[in-house]
Amino acid sequence: MARRFIVEKNNIKNIDANTIIIDGSEVKHIQVLRHNVGDEITINDKIYTISKIERDDIELKYVKDAPIIGIPKCNVTLYIALLKNDKLDFVIQKAVEIGVKKIVPFISNNTIVKLDDKGKKKREEKLQKIADEACKQCGRMDIVKVENIVNFNNMCNLVSNNQCTLFAYELATNSLKNQIKNIKEKSYKNIGIIIGPEGGFTTKEADVLNNIDNVNCISLGSRILRAETAALNLLSIILYEMEE
Repeated sequence: MARRFIVEKNNIKNIDANTIIIDGSEVKHIQVLRHNVGDEITINDKIYTISKIERDDIELKYVKDAPIIGIPKCNVTLYIALLKNDKLDFVIQKAVEIGVKKIVPFISNNTIVKLDDKGKKKREEKLQKIADEACKQCGRMDIVKVENIVNFNNMCNLVSNNQCTLFAYELATNSLKNQIKNIKEKSYKNIGIIIGPEGGFTTKEADVLNNIDNVNCISLGSRILRAETAALNLLSIILYEMEE
């Protein structure tokens, strides 16, 4: 299959019904990989033939839509607190490989990472790049969106978009198995997962989440898991169960 590149919409210029010109970072990537005129490559979800290569842009002719592979049957959104060092980078990379559809990073009371506006923008760009690279590496033909970093209250507002949201909490007693049974019985296709920071959620934050109608507090077992382990463990279970 033609090598895939992910290009933002603002880096694509439509010349006519079958011709586009792309610019931006993926142009350099295509050049570094020594692609030449006549080569077929995939841009997002379509296959093109390279018709012209310039220093800063590349002209492409449409060939056909790319085959749809690697897209999960269930849309799972991961709401995860910012984690220190490169832990969140790792979670995003692996979550994309496993099959997450969207990722919403957030800041809560016990979040260790502190960022100003400039730092947030830089972090958001890096996280999206990691998600894009993971999509290409594992052969997914969709794009996993990493949303802008939000605060705890905004995150709580966003979870209402899901049919069901699972809140992993170390003090919970509700069975994950029972919640999965309920999700499958109701054929939910839009599911959320909430994972807190290294220091966990405060009691007040947990109470807020527990009082949201479509949020179900669940336990991941008797062992206390690291945030990155909990995220990937829960995501793997949900997608495995929903894609049987």
